[in-house]
Amino acid sequence: MRVYISADLEGVAGVVSPGQLMSGPAYEEACRWMTAEVTAAVRGAQRAGALQVMVNDAHESMTNLRLEELPPGVEVISGKPKALGMMCAIDEGWDLAFLLGCHARQGSGGLLSHSYSAATIARLRLNGCEVGEVGFNAALAGGCHVPVGLVTGDAAAAAEALELFPAIRTVAVKWACGRQSARTLTPGEACRRIEAAAAEAVAATVAKKANDAGVASTAGAPSGTRDVIPAGAIASWPPQPPYTLEVEFTSPVMADAVAYMPMTRREGPCRIVMEQAELPALFRAFQAMLTIAGAVAP
Repeated sequence: MRVYISADLEGVAGVVSPGQLMSGPAYEEACRWMTAEVTAAVRGAQRAGALQVMVNDAHESMTNLRLEELPPGVEVISGKPKALGMMCAIDEGWDLAFLLGCHARQGSGGLLSHSYSAATIARLRLNGCEVGEVGFNAALAGGCHVPVGLVTGDAAAAAEALELFPAIRTVAVKWACGRQSARTLTPGEACRRIEAAAAEAVAATVAKKANDAGVASTAGAPSGTRDVIPAGAIASWPPQPPYTLEVEFTSPVMADAVAYMPMTRREGPCRIVMEQAELPALFRAFQAMLTIAGAVAP
């Protein structure tokens, strides 16, 4: 059993302010809380049978995790730039994905909500569905046939995940009172809930694989001889190709610059549309859009 974890910071319990997201004592404390939540997920996964766990540090500099505090047996992808960003190294070899420390998409009303860059991205639509980081990351996993077994973060991020796949396991660790204020669990309680949910997600995957193997080996057996795994115990959201990404920028000058990219189509003062046959190629193009838009931001 191989588990892939993408870990962000904004959705970690206790994190409520931009001052906790980049440099300084408050940031250092937030990184310890982030590391503790990742550790809890790893321990839960290992307890339930995960033999390999890899964590992709997915916030800002992508060097936030305190590696010496992580449990044995885990590998970490650290630093940037890297292919597929928050989902670097996701492929069909993984059995399950966790999205930890998530925040809701731009304009959702969630705590510290944004979609990759609050300064440049106003709205994203993938195949007509409005998405943020949760949705796009889940799509990249689903495109590799890797189900998302757990999403943690603020309540708005959890609700966003449930919109896409209603049966998914979520752990809400805080509830927004405003964009920069929240009612939050303590780090210890958040870790307790995350560890339990991670163990449940892995156990469900192990059971499903065993059940699938049993179905294959007992084809034609009398009814009632096979275990039943509840539908939706593990969720994935793979939109179907061809893939269309609509990007609404916060300023027309950003769309001006991004429109120079090949295979783009401008559909408004701030809107750029791109189509691709492969989802990873579409996301790599989106990464280039972010870089270009950031370079010309007013």
